[in-house]
Amino acid sequence: MEVHLAPETEAKLNDLARRTRRGTDDLLQEAVENLVTYNAWFEDKVRASIAAAERGELVSSDDVRAWLEQRERTE
Repeated sequence: MEVHLAPETEAKLNDLARRTRRGTDDLLQEAVENLVTYNAWFEDKVRASIAAAERGELVSSDDVRAWLEQRERTE
């Protein structure tokens, strides 16, 4: 498999490889594994959320807004 990166991205990857003393192949492998793992996690969360909504387990927009505002205050 070939990976084609934008020149800016390739430069950042090469810089990261130098700074971490790791090979670019290793960094790309790790990045792809993280992406695949994250996507699987995200899909599971979406499926669980849809199932909860279908069961009527909803959160009001006011509660969501309050939660988001609280997060912003603590960051």
